[in-house]
Amino acid sequence: MRLRVYIGRTPETARERIELRERALMAARTARQSPTEGTCTIAFNIAAGAEPPLAQIDLLILRATAVIVGVLRSYAGPIDAPPGGVWRDRASGQPILEEDGTHPLHRLRRQRNAVQMSLNAAAARLGIATTDPHPFKHVIGAIVGVPALPADSRISLDVDDHRDHLKVCSFDELPGVAAMSHSGVTLSDEAIHAIAGELFGGRLWYDDRFLFELAPPRFQASIHAPGSAPLLVPIYEGETIVGRRKSPKGNERRIPIPNDDLVSSDHLCITCSDDVQTVAIRDSSKNGTWVTRPDGLAEHLRNASCTVPVGTRLRLGTTDLILERV
Repeated sequence: MRLRVYIGRTPETARERIELRERALMAARTARQSPTEGTCTIAFNIAAGAEPPLAQIDLLILRATAVIVGVLRSYAGPIDAPPGGVWRDRASGQPILEEDGTHPLHRLRRQRNAVQMSLNAAAARLGIATTDPHPFKHVIGAIVGVPALPADSRISLDVDDHRDHLKVCSFDELPGVAAMSHSGVTLSDEAIHAIAGELFGGRLWYDDRFLFELAPPRFQASIHAPGSAPLLVPIYEGETIVGRRKSPKGNERRIPIPNDDLVSSDHLCITCSDDVQTVAIRDSSKNGTWVTRPDGLAEHLRNASCTVPVGTRLRLGTTDLILERV
């Protein structure tokens, strides 16, 4: 299966942008593991109206024969969701409600209905040949646990919720939900692009690779290796691994230091967050990292973490890495 990811509203904080990038990569991994053929399109952070909760729809999944509207939620522990009753965190007994105090399924139903109405209203210009004024019969609404629903959760929807095509599932179960669903129409790739891009205002963000970053880098590393000219490398939000290994694992961002035998495979982790003055570093090497701050204060960091400002020089083996502002 091929995955395309669109994004509507860009999150305002680094933490939210990092989280969204991880979710896009999680979706890509899930898609690659699916035996289903064709293209799956996901749109994050779209809007189907001007006011909450329609102004922020977490997830829209589009396949040729399936449409899913998702509300993404993370739960710290098992939840109890009885049919027609109040959802609760099992450990604390506290009710699980939305920001406006409503039941999670109430928010989901409103968002799903708004998307379904928009799709039906746009059917003619999407090239769907039908005399039915409501061709999108079955748009699925799903509360989606990220990365998964906690083990031992007790979730049971009532009959009306099932008949209304509402689901509760984990993120990695979405391909299975889509495979068992049929919206009532068959969408071409062109129609799917028009829905994600034109109808709901998304920008194509991931198409086998990320096409752009959600925020420009605030920092860069000036790398000084013996016998080589200095090299400038941007440092983006989230974690960046510095080390001798060239190939990334999973979702890693990497700065490779290939020709220094004193540098460990995964020597140092640099983490950028919302702080515009400093970054966090964590040494995980065999030989440690020499940290020299702009004021001249030096320390030998080994299997430990600290925060450093712009202008700090990091010595890894015989290679120097200087933290600079872009």
